[in-house]
Amino acid sequence: MKTLFKPLLLGMGLCLMTACSDSFLDQTPEQSLSVDSAVEDLVSLNASVNGIYSNMQDANIYGWDLPLIPDLRGDNVYISRQNAGRFINFDDYTLDDQNGRVADEWLDHYEVVVNASNIINGVPNVMFLSSEQAEADQLLGEAYGIRALTYWNLLRMFAPAYAINGGASLGIPFNNGGTNGEIISPARESVSAGYAQVASDLQAAIGLMTEANDGRFSKEAAQAILAKVYLYQENWQGAKDQADAVINSGRFSLYQDSTAWFGSWGANFGSEDILTLVNLPVDNLGVNSISGIMDQNGYGDVLATDDLYDTYSATDYRRAAMIPGNRIDGEMDVFFPLPKYPSGELGEDYIKIMRLSDVYLIRAEAKAELNDEPGARADLDAVASLRDPAYTPSAATGGDLITAILNERRKELAFEGDRVYDLTRRQLSWTKFRTFENIDASFSNPQLINPIPRGEMDNNPNIEQNPGY
Repeated sequence: MKTLFKPLLLGMGLCLMTACSDSFLDQTPEQSLSVDSAVEDLVSLNASVNGIYSNMQDANIYGWDLPLIPDLRGDNVYISRQNAGRFINFDDYTLDDQNGRVADEWLDHYEVVVNASNIINGVPNVMFLSSEQAEADQLLGEAYGIRALTYWNLLRMFAPAYAINGGASLGIPFNNGGTNGEIISPARESVSAGYAQVASDLQAAIGLMTEANDGRFSKEAAQAILAKVYLYQENWQGAKDQADAVINSGRFSLYQDSTAWFGSWGANFGSEDILTLVNLPVDNLGVNSISGIMDQNGYGDVLATDDLYDTYSATDYRRAAMIPGNRIDGEMDVFFPLPKYPSGELGEDYIKIMRLSDVYLIRAEAKAELNDEPGARADLDAVASLRDPAYTPSAATGGDLITAILNERRKELAFEGDRVYDLTRRQLSWTKFRTFENIDASFSNPQLINPIPRGEMDNNPNIEQNPGY
């Protein structure tokens, strides 16, 4: 169920705009709840949690940026020479600290963090009826899950991968206090501390949630994200244990054929969907969405690379997620990445955040690193054999097995905002394909993480910039 509330804007604890002022803290958008009354009872708690789901739909969060930019920075997609000028700096690695999209990503993600923190801090002050407590716990767990996911997205966008320097690199500031009526100037914590915060929030979420509703956080969604967080930390046992919990829950099943796989996209839920963000017609971003920038009747700026297309065998039905054609007034014989976002310029597609195939491949990689190669191959084969009728069970070992798992992740999760994170956490090099000139890319390229926005640098004396900016 999706309840239609405006985003709950309670003011930012961080100085997130080009110029900070008291008036920003005083803003109260239509239909938002005041700070004092944000969480008073079960009704207002439900409204507040719906508000942070609405925050997540923003174009600079899951509406547009998160499903696209990680693939664009990697080797899956590129921007056509016939374009509307969006995402060019991500495509050619020329970001600077005055980039408006980066500033909006910072602002909008911290809006979610602050609003989630307000809920988390407000719930303990409310006396619920005994008949309401289970639902209140569920909603509180969802707030913890959303804050964890948002912090993790900020870490992946604005900080180096955990594996680089063992988590000792500069990470992100925290705002667990929510709105306090004052501008604060927090310093960046380490990447390691950031991951500890994410894991703590997810563990809290797991302990609170008992319900499982399409389009909302659940215990299994928190476990699946925690499995992926542990994978990025190279905590192989933790990743395997959390993946086991999700798979063994029996709540989800892999898509068994092409009909189920293709039918799960758009405004649909599928049997694999662990966490999906709903976009109803009233919520849609129109052409300013992930589907709008891929649709040739919209912007149509995003094209799939030949290299990605060639990764699939001729019998792998996922290859049909790239449609060959000619870009109007642009490139000839290119591939349009359309079927995962079929609503086009309407922008009404549901956004898949975690799927069961991802969890199987997380477990496969963890098992391989734990020297359970037969188990790793079994999990790899479980996904690949369903996608390609001619697939031959893997006999890979050692580094070749890890490579096979990463390649399967690339094929399965293409256009879902995952690729560059796999490349950087495994400290790999690749070719950044572009229309005019390819770029030799490496995990150490500072352009693979965002700069701290200039506005934050100007107004927060305690924050440090990322190297290279």
